[in-house]
Amino acid sequence: MLNVVIRSVATILIGVLLITQREAIMPIIVQCIGVAFVLPGIIALLSHFFNNKGAALHKGSSVVLLTSVGSLVFGLWLLLMPSFFVGMLMMLLGGILTLFGIYQIAALVIARRIAPVPLYMYIMPIVLVALGCVVLFNPFGAASMPFLLVGIGAVVGGLSDLVNSIFVEYGRRKKEKADAVVISIDAPLDDR
Repeated sequence: MLNVVIRSVATILIGVLLITQREAIMPIIVQCIGVAFVLPGIIALLSHFFNNKGAALHKGSSVVLLTSVGSLVFGLWLLLMPSFFVGMLMMLLGGILTLFGIYQIAALVIARRIAPVPLYMYIMPIVLVALGCVVLFNPFGAASMPFLLVGIGAVVGGLSDLVNSIFVEYGRRKKEKADAVVISIDAPLDDR
């Protein structure tokens, strides 16, 4: 029971942290991804240099060298500039959403020349353009939205786990008491 309570409380705390501090958590996650690129890059570089002492570069080793340096540089970039990476990624996605919505609107305008297009067909492309603009002009707010949803899910899941485990524990104890009463009534008089 104690393990369940600890797990539930930890899940709830992580959820609350994701809800209240999601802007602060994004760079930390990007930095963790950066570490995931830096470590293999360093290991591959060290392995390359220690295994190929004095040997001329051959085609396979130059590819390993290039990819390990690339992994190291990209990982360092993520470690040193996480906010820049998050912002650029969200701006790129916002631009893609906006352009896709504009393309759909243009396609519907062209389709009107061939057949009548109901007005409700324009709703989703306009929503795409609006979402793209929101992401373009507020990239960090848009990037934090998934953390909000995960945080809410963690709080709900933690509370549900806690309530369920308390309910099960209460039921188990109630059954044990009922079983103890039945045993004492059915026991012979000399054993009491």
